Amino acid sequence: MVCSTSADVLAFARMHLTGGLAPDGTRVLSAESAAAMTEFEADLPDKHTLGDSWGIGWIRFGWDSRRLIGHDGSTIGQDAFLRVLPDPVLPGTVPPGTGSPGAGLAVTLLTNGGHSRDLYGDLYQEIFAELAGVTMPPAIGPPAEPVDADITPHLGRYERASLIEEVLASTGKHDGPTLRTTITGPLAEIVPDPVDEYAMTPAGPDLWLADEPQV
Repeated sequence: MVCSTSADVLAFARMHLTGGLAPDGTRVLSAESAAAMTEFEADLPDKHTLGDSWGIGWIRFGWDSRRLIGHDGSTIGQDAFLRVLPDPVLPGTVPPGTGSPGAGLAVTLLTNGGHSRDLYGDLYQEIFAELAGVTMPPAIGPPAEPVDADITPHLGRYERASLIEEVLASTGKHDGPTLRTTITGPLAEIVPDPVDEYAMTPAGPDLWLADEPQV
């Protein structure tokens, strides 16, 4: 999605909403395949940052007892979001020229700025409430009351392609549990500083939050 226009992403979503048909009626994907892609394939252990499960390529979301599908994409300096509600939207809530009740609802956001997930949350909450009567779950945040949790079982180094993450008891920058991320490989050559540190806040016995500082 990060290499597409908003129109491209919405055309892709429309094809899935119509059971695999292009705007001119050409069949791109069988109806059976389009439906199968949205079905449950795997559970997600972390249900806070994405959805609750995966289909075939699609992330699956449960918002307000409604089933949505979607996908996100990110690269250096860019983030993209797509959420699709296949069920009909509320009658009379679709602006003229944008579709019709019964066609479902697809919303995409392509960004190249900071704090894109906060923008996504603000926009999608308003759009889905107004056009579909769906309440988007609030983003997880620090608990109102402090949580007593032990970071020790999670200390260590975790690595995948292009990224190293280290959970530390403390650093010179943060007096307390800290997440240190290090971008590696070719990506490290195009960012000003490949190393970032984030203070970690417990939200449960085995749930810790690390967020970018507001600037």
